[in-house]
Amino acid sequence: MGTNNSFAVRLKSVEWDTRTSKRAKVLMLHGNAQSGTTFERKTRFFKNLLQNACPSFPGGVELFYPTAPHRILPASSTTGDEGDFDAWTWGFGDYTTEVIQGYGQTIRYMLEVIRTAGPFIGIVGFSAGAAMAHILVSIAERRASPELMKNLQMDSRFLPPPFHFAICSSGFIFSHPQYKSLYYPRVQTPVLHFVGNLDPVIPQDHTLKLAGRCKNRLIVYHPGAHFMPRGKIFQEAMLDFIREWLRRDAADCPSVLPVTLALNEGI
Repeated sequence: MGTNNSFAVRLKSVEWDTRTSKRAKVLMLHGNAQSGTTFERKTRFFKNLLQNACPSFPGGVELFYPTAPHRILPASSTTGDEGDFDAWTWGFGDYTTEVIQGYGQTIRYMLEVIRTAGPFIGIVGFSAGAAMAHILVSIAERRASPELMKNLQMDSRFLPPPFHFAICSSGFIFSHPQYKSLYYPRVQTPVLHFVGNLDPVIPQDHTLKLAGRCKNRLIVYHPGAHFMPRGKIFQEAMLDFIREWLRRDAADCPSVLPVTLALNEGI
C-alpha cells in the first residue's frame, strides 16, 4: 500500500435547492478503503431524510462527501499506477494500540474542508469515518489538549464551530494515550450511534466504548453487519434524532439522559 501526498480538497456535493445560500450543510465521511463517491452511492437514502428533518432552511439541504487524503494502492501495484482503484484511508495503523500514521495531515485537511465548505450543522460517519467524525466533534468543542494540538500541528485560531449533531455507525476510538484528550471529558454534542449485531469488522464493545465518550447519546442496535442501516425504522430513528436536537438547539433546551434502543425489524 502507499499514500498520495496531494491534499487538495476533493469534494463531492449533493444539492437540492440552490436559490439561496441558507442551506443546511451536513458533512458525510466514508469508511476505510472507500471514497466520497462510493459513500454517496451507499447513502442516497439520506438525501430526502435530511430534507424532511430541516424544512426551515429555505435553501434546502446540502451534503458534502470529502474523500480521505491518503490513497490505498493495490497490493499488486509496484509502479504507483493505481488506475481506477478508488480506495482511500484517513490514516494507517492499528487503532487499538498505535499512533495512526498520517492522521495529523488528515485532521488538518478536514479542518480546511470545514473552513472552505462549511459551516456544517451536522456530521455523519461510517466506521473509520465515524471515528473521524467524533474527533472533529471533539476538536470543534475545543477539547484537544495543547500537547495534541502541537503534535498534530493544528492552529487553535482556525478551529470550526461546534456541530449540532453527529451520527456514527460502527465507530471506534483510538486507544493510544496521545489521543486521550479527544475522549476525556465526554463530548456534549448529541451523537446517534448505530451498532451492528453481526458486525465482523468493528466489535460491538469498541463502538460502545466510543458511545460512552458522548454525554448526549442515542445507541441504536441493528441486526445487520458492517454497514449503515437504511431500513425504514432506522431512517425514522435518524429523522427523529435530528429533528429533536435541532428543536432543542432552537429552543435552548437542556440535555437529556442517554438512551439505548434495539430496532431489529429490518435493516
